[in-house]
Amino acid sequence: MADVHDVAAAVLDATGPESPMKLQKLLYYAQAWHLAEHGEPLFDARIEAWRRGPVVPEVYYRHQGRSEVCAWEEGDPGRLTGRECAVVASVVERYGHFTRHQLSDMAHDEEPWRSARGDLPESEPSSAPLSHEVMARYFRRLTSGGEEAIAEAVGSARLEGLAVPNDVVATMRAVAAGELTVDEAIAREIEALRR
Repeated sequence: MADVHDVAAAVLDATGPESPMKLQKLLYYAQAWHLAEHGEPLFDARIEAWRRGPVVPEVYYRHQGRSEVCAWEEGDPGRLTGRECAVVASVVERYGHFTRHQLSDMAHDEEPWRSARGDLPESEPSSAPLSHEVMARYFRRLTSGGEEAIAEAVGSARLEGLAVPNDVVATMRAVAAGELTVDEAIAREIEALRR
């Protein structure tokens, strides 16, 4: 398992200077995708569900008060394995073009952050940890095939005590098959609720 400081150094080597908030979100996505792709954490540092999204306190308290982080002297990207480097590179390629605020908004919309915070309003502070299991499941679902993603979604709903009606499953299958766009599926479900 990598050290979070080595991962932070690798992120900054790939991106160049970043805002502390963006560095935090890229660390979150690196951890999440490593969990999804490899079934184990990239690093063992805790990620918490703060107001502005997922934060690694161990890293935060070292860059606190800075407006920009140029390098991470506490870490060495050369200590990462090839697999770990590949995940960091993939995350930087996928998320590096987003602003810190866009990344924060994205994380707020995702299950791992929302699940950790529970019913707590967004304006309230929290130090609740993000679950590795929830991160792995959520991000793995993003790359699943259609039927696998539908089965996982239905299974997750059942775990929450919810039933997914057959017509909703049929709509999900139509979207997965390209027979309906997501917008058309949403419009269909809204129309069904109006009846």
